[in-house]
Amino acid sequence: MIKIRIADWKKPSTKIVVVVFSALFILSGYFIIYINFNFINLAETKTLDRLQAISKTVAMQIHGEDHLYLTRKYTKPGQITSNEQDSIYYKIWNVLHHAATTNHMKAEIATLYLDKKDNQFYYIANSLDSPYVRDLYKNAHHEFREDYQTGNVIPQYEDEFGTWLTAFSPLHDSTGKVAGIVEVDEDFSEFIRDARKGLYKNLLLSIGMFCITVIVLLRYIRVILVAEEESKKLIEASNLIISQKNKDILDSINYARRIQMAILAPKEEVYSVFKDAFILYKPKDIVSGDFYYFTKTEVGGIIAAVDCTGHGVPGALMSMVGNDALNHITRERKIRIPGTILDLLHESITHILKQEGKQGEQKDGMDIAMLHFDWNRKIVQFAGAYRPLYFVSNGKLREFKANKFPIGNAQQERGIFTNHEIDFVKGDTFYIFTDGYADQFGGDHGKKFMMRRFQELILQINEKSMSEQERILNESIEAWKKDHEQVDDILVIGIRM
Repeated sequence: MIKIRIADWKKPSTKIVVVVFSALFILSGYFIIYINFNFINLAETKTLDRLQAISKTVAMQIHGEDHLYLTRKYTKPGQITSNEQDSIYYKIWNVLHHAATTNHMKAEIATLYLDKKDNQFYYIANSLDSPYVRDLYKNAHHEFREDYQTGNVIPQYEDEFGTWLTAFSPLHDSTGKVAGIVEVDEDFSEFIRDARKGLYKNLLLSIGMFCITVIVLLRYIRVILVAEEESKKLIEASNLIISQKNKDILDSINYARRIQMAILAPKEEVYSVFKDAFILYKPKDIVSGDFYYFTKTEVGGIIAAVDCTGHGVPGALMSMVGNDALNHITRERKIRIPGTILDLLHESITHILKQEGKQGEQKDGMDIAMLHFDWNRKIVQFAGAYRPLYFVSNGKLREFKANKFPIGNAQQERGIFTNHEIDFVKGDTFYIFTDGYADQFGGDHGKKFMMRRFQELILQINEKSMSEQERILNESIEAWKKDHEQVDDILVIGIRM
C-alpha cells in the first residue's frame, strides 16, 4: 500500500507535480480527441477529392448524346431488364462498371437525369449488373439541383443506410449543354465507427498509463524532485533538444515528400490516357529516388519508370532534377522519340551536375525505361538506360533490352540510346520497372527476389485485370519480404492495350 504524508502535499514541489500531471492528462486527452477528429476530417477531404476525380473522369468518358438518347427512349421503369439489352446503355454501363471496379468502389456509380416537367431526378444507368432505368431518385440532395450545371461534392450526410460522402459531375453533349450527372458515393459509416473505437481505446490506454505513471512516480517523488532534480533537468533539456531536432528533420522530410508527390502526375491523369493500367509505387523511405514520369502527347502519351542514384533524400533530390529536365525536353521542346529524349536527358543531367568525365568526380545519375504510345500508328517506341521492357503478347513474354549505360556519369563509355518500335494489338501488355522489386531480400533463405521469379510472376498474372495484377504484385513482394527491411524503392508500371 502506498503511504504519503499529508505534509508532502503541502510542499510547493509536490503541488507543481500534481498540477503538471493534471495538465498533461487533460492535454493528452484533448490531443487524442483532436487528432481523431482531425483524422476523420482529413479522411473526408481526401475521400471527397477522390470521388470528385472519379466522377469527372467518368463524365468525360460518356457522351451526352448517348445519355439523352436513353432518357428519351426509356420513359418508364423496367423497360431495360439487362445491361446488354440496349447497345448504348451497355456502352455507358461498361464505363461505369470499369470505373467502379478499377477504383474498388463498394457503392454503385450511377448517372441521373433531371426531368424538368416534375422537377425530379431519375436513375438512367448504373454500374451494377441489374439496371434500374427511370427509377425515381428519392430524397434528391438540393445540391444536385443547385449545382446541376457545374457539379460539386456533398460532405457527410446520413440516411437510413448510414453515413455517406457524395461527388457528382455534369455530362455534356456536343453543344455543351448538360445531359445529366454522374454520381459517385462512398459509405463513410465503417470508417467513423473504427475511428471512434480507436478514440475510446486510446483514451482508455492514456488514462491507464497516466494512472500507472502517477502511482509509480508518487512512491519516489521526493527522490525525483530532490536527489535527482539536476540530473533530470539535464536529461529533459537534452531530450527536448534531440526531439526538437528530430521533429524539425522529420517535418522537413515530410514537407519534401509533399513537394515530390506534387511533381508526379496524378494517377487519374495517367489512367485517363492509359485506360487499362496500374502503377505500383512503394518508396523505401518517406521520400523516394524512384519516380514515374508521364506526359500526354498529340498522338498518345509518354510514360517512364525512373530510378535515381540512391534513395531517401539524395534520391529525391535527383528525382526532382530528372523530372524538371524531362518536362523541358518533352513539354517545352516537344521531343517525342524516347531514344532522343534519353540522349538529351543525359546531356542535361551531366550539365546540371557539372560532370566533365574527370577522375574522382561524383557519378550520380539515373536508370530509366521510357515508352511513347502512338494510338494512330498503333506502335510503341521504347528506349532504356539499364532498365528493360517486358512485352507480353499471346501469353509469351519478350524482353527488349536497354542500353548498358546510364543517364549521367560522364566517366562511363557510351553511345546513343537505341530506339525500338513495337507494333501492338488489343490485349498486348507492357511492363516497365525499376530494380527495387527484383532486388528485395526475403523468402525462406533471405535471398533476392530476382528477375527470373519476377518474369514468372508477370506471366502468371498477365491475363488478370490490371488492378488485380497490382494487388498481386504488392502482396507477393510483401509476403516475400516478411520481416526483412525494404532495401530499395519499388516501382512497377503495367499498361494493357
